[in-house]
Amino acid sequence: MNTLKTSNLSILAIPTYYILALFPHAYALNVATGGKPTKWDNRCPRSTTLKARLKERLSEYDFARYERSEACSANLYENLPLFASAVIVGNMTGLKKEGWNGLNAFAGMYLTLRAIYALAYIGIDHNKLSALRTSLWVASWVLCFRIFGQAAKKLGSKGVSL
Repeated sequence: MNTLKTSNLSILAIPTYYILALFPHAYALNVATGGKPTKWDNRCPRSTTLKARLKERLSEYDFARYERSEACSANLYENLPLFASAVIVGNMTGLKKEGWNGLNAFAGMYLTLRAIYALAYIGIDHNKLSALRTSLWVASWVLCFRIFGQAAKKLGSKGVSL
């Protein structure tokens, strides 16, 4: 536990986020194999015929869960650069690490929002409820842009310009 007290948790949140993005993909494989991931044919996992074969083999419900899980994983990875760059820029500009407004709290809130987002993405199969997923995505996006704004303000107040 001493490591947690002396480490910059916002930096550690970047690999944690990467691992978080793996879980929906692992769940998709579990759905696709009927709970037997060792049965997954990994020779060509991005085959152009994969989805068509799965659609034939899985129930409509399971195929939809598979697709949502893979899409969720892709979205998490697509948003990794935004999060990582916010953490890096925040640290490079010397934003405070501790407190409710610090980088560590930002990273914790972001990871929490994205974990809830993943659960919502995979679990929500009604169109009306999918707005919840979108609102979670927007909230996480806003957190990142808040860090960019704070960093820009801090650099501007120091007279740093390009």
